[in-house]
Amino acid sequence: MAAKANKKMTGAVDLPECPVCLETMSAPIFQCQSGHSLCNQCTSNLVPPMCPICRQHMTQMRNWQLEDIIAKAKVACPNKSVGCVYTMPSTDVNDHLKECIFRDMECPLGSVSGKCSWSGKLKDIMDHFQERHQKNCNVSSDTPVNLDNIELKEDERFLYLVAQQKMLFIITVKLDTLQKMAFWIVQHIGSKSVARQHIYEIHLTSNLDERRKLVFCDHCFNDAIKADEVFRQGKCAVVPFEALKHFIKDKKITFKFFIKRLPVANKKKVDNGKDAKPNDNKQNPAPKGPGPKKGPKDATGPPKPGPGGKPKQNKANA
Repeated sequence: MAAKANKKMTGAVDLPECPVCLETMSAPIFQCQSGHSLCNQCTSNLVPPMCPICRQHMTQMRNWQLEDIIAKAKVACPNKSVGCVYTMPSTDVNDHLKECIFRDMECPLGSVSGKCSWSGKLKDIMDHFQERHQKNCNVSSDTPVNLDNIELKEDERFLYLVAQQKMLFIITVKLDTLQKMAFWIVQHIGSKSVARQHIYEIHLTSNLDERRKLVFCDHCFNDAIKADEVFRQGKCAVVPFEALKHFIKDKKITFKFFIKRLPVANKKKVDNGKDAKPNDNKQNPAPKGPGPKKGPKDATGPPKPGPGGKPKQNKANA
């Protein structure tokens, strides 16, 4: 029985709640003189600092054991009720919620134009675009996309929603007159790990001379990071206005995009199912050729005896 009790819990567990606010406990957790634990927020709000359970004084003593249990415990995603099956250490919940595909999300165009207040689930966002922002979702890979009325005199931003292989991507183009730069980025709506499995290409073709082209390739980001942060770091397609002018005709810029999934590397498995470790053993040296002192004897040397005991005559001496 003791062995069973000491086994680590691998499934999701319900974390203890603060007895005052009934929210899930998180560090730091403080105790009263009797040992009752409260969350940091409720402890700070107690005036006077008396335990609401036993009326003993609250102390600055941390419940390190409870904090350690919470830090190591795996919990279910708060969006479990709407379909998310992901479990994680409690310390990773906030990061997961930023990229959970079952989270509530706002229309990406709302932050661009400020004219759309839609919010809903990821599964409904394409229907919303087709109903309200049709020109921003009628684009596809390897098909020209035109940016119209381009004068490079004021900041502009273009955003497109792309469906590919049951996944959604956001393409954002920004014209920044302060930096005099144009930016392109492709973001996957979902997890960072899936985004890293995809790369994108931007093919910019001059409307003045079709022989003039720019091609940029990079890995996709996910939508948890703001596009402006990627633009600030320059980790995307960047074209100076001076170069971009040679691609504009009749106030129009034309580009194509490609979104590609990287091939998955096959991992070698050993018999027990674990990943095979790299072989550090050196290979045996290749056999060396005969040297000047250890080579075979000359074929014209003494003849060997034949089957009848008589010396066998070499054909070369016959």
